[in-house]
Amino acid sequence: MDNAGKFWAELDNLLSQGEHDQDMARKSIDLYINVMAKYEDDYLKTEMDFKKCCYALLDSRTFQMFLNKTIEHLIHLAVMHIDFKELWVIYNILFLAGKENSINFKLMSSFKEMNFIFKLKQNICELEEGHRVQKISVNLLFEICRIQRLSQNEIYMIDESFLNHLLDIVENTRDEVDETFNYSIIRLILSFNEQFMAHQATYQNFDDDLNHNTLLKVLSTRFGTSKTFGENVIFMLNREVEPHIQMLILKLLYNIFNAPETYEYFYTNDLCVLIDVFIRELYDLPEESEALRHSYLRVLYPLITNTQLFQNRYKKHHIYSLLLDLIGFTTKQFKPISPTTQRLVDRCLLAEYFEGISHTKTTINDNKNNKNCLPITPNSIAFPINTIDTTNRTTTSTTTGNNGVNLQGKFLRATF
Repeated sequence: MDNAGKFWAELDNLLSQGEHDQDMARKSIDLYINVMAKYEDDYLKTEMDFKKCCYALLDSRTFQMFLNKTIEHLIHLAVMHIDFKELWVIYNILFLAGKENSINFKLMSSFKEMNFIFKLKQNICELEEGHRVQKISVNLLFEICRIQRLSQNEIYMIDESFLNHLLDIVENTRDEVDETFNYSIIRLILSFNEQFMAHQATYQNFDDDLNHNTLLKVLSTRFGTSKTFGENVIFMLNREVEPHIQMLILKLLYNIFNAPETYEYFYTNDLCVLIDVFIRELYDLPEESEALRHSYLRVLYPLITNTQLFQNRYKKHHIYSLLLDLIGFTTKQFKPISPTTQRLVDRCLLAEYFEGISHTKTTINDNKNNKNCLPITPNSIAFPINTIDTTNRTTTSTTTGNNGVNLQGKFLRATF
């Protein structure tokens, strides 16, 4: 094709040919992908043009009439293809299809068990660092983990070698001007931590976090060799506005600060920055972000109890005043304090971190006399068991209530 007009006309023609039956739709889509890949450098030079071409396929009658079968066909092509130009096109179409409807990301996980996820892992591990197919593979895998709990076999693919490779990429890309890829890798690692938590909860392996969370095991061996990962996790929390990513970061911090092998994973200066972030967020979070506020409070206790901060008591008076403000001890509250907030704050106030500050015991005793304040127990201050949207799967998870009773239920969107 010697001009852009003929290129776009050919694509339109291919889409119109596939409207009649499923077999023709598959053939038309195959040819459409081939034409896109072949002439990308000539007529799809900008991101806008490339996405326009992808969406033309997604919005077409050929695609929409046989939607589920078409997605499965694209996944099959992605598993089988070795041509990186066509693979780049297929992955982008699948990524945009998943963004349009998250069910499509679920199909990518359920397709013949772990073939597609294994292909994504292979791309991430074997391609040259920064290759565009590697980058889109990272983004696809993150979105799959974000919406779907991985199967046991898929979890086993997230092994020490894979995690070390990802952490090495984070270190190797620390000086790149464009931070996007570095942060994409970190987001993927964070999502793996969430998957390990869900997997651990499913099999009730609560007694040995290190052996059932491969990421914690890897981090415990990388003191001093994953400095960028630690710094950027805190930096991301400091500027992140998306609650889901904040939750993912807090889950990892909670695990790190509760496992003796990783108590001192972060440098002291980084922990001081983290305290500053916690103070700001706990003051600034709106009322409707109560779940996020509770998450910060759950992480705060092990942060001030188990890490190096316990030695220098960084900003202990600031934190103490903040905690009192959260339960209305020093400010007038127009709305009642939730029992969960009260329990989590009380637990923090009891930490030795605040030893020497007056009124601590008095405050706790006053709260104990409040009939609306439930007692502090291990179940009442621990993170609720991790949940991830698996509405298309029959796997159930176990959630422990405040009274220790096990409640059976399907995994839903990840919260804690």
